Amino acid sequence: MEQIVPREKWLYNDRGMMKWMGWLLSDHSAFMEGEKVKEKLTPVKPEMEVGIISEKLKDAWENSKPVTVQINVMENDEYVPEIEGVVVGFNSGQIYLQLDSGETRLLHLEEIRYAGIQKNGKWWTDGYTI
Repeated sequence: MEQIVPREKWLYNDRGMMKWMGWLLSDHSAFMEGEKVKEKLTPVKPEMEVGIISEKLKDAWENSKPVTVQINVMENDEYVPEIEGVVVGFNSGQIYLQLDSGETRLLHLEEIRYAGIQKNGKWWTDGYTI
């Protein structure tokens, strides 16, 4: 049995088959990327003192090094996935991280459980010169 839905009740503007496969592929890729992040098990890092976390983040900020941060939040008896980015600012216990996606995330120093400097960052953050 065929169901015909009037065009004004469509959920999106159908551009026809010409762009359909590209739309499907991009949506599938975005979905798979999100699933990869969800499936990634977060190992429990040792809890650090606030002073040590502050020193590591200050070093990362001064030298533009990428960091990995684990916040002290648990979901389903596991810590949420680690946050990776570059420290772009700080103010009164607030840390601003720029993520790889370009998004800026605000964290409070008290909610950070672990902070570490990434060893293998992007080539432009390693002091690479021509």
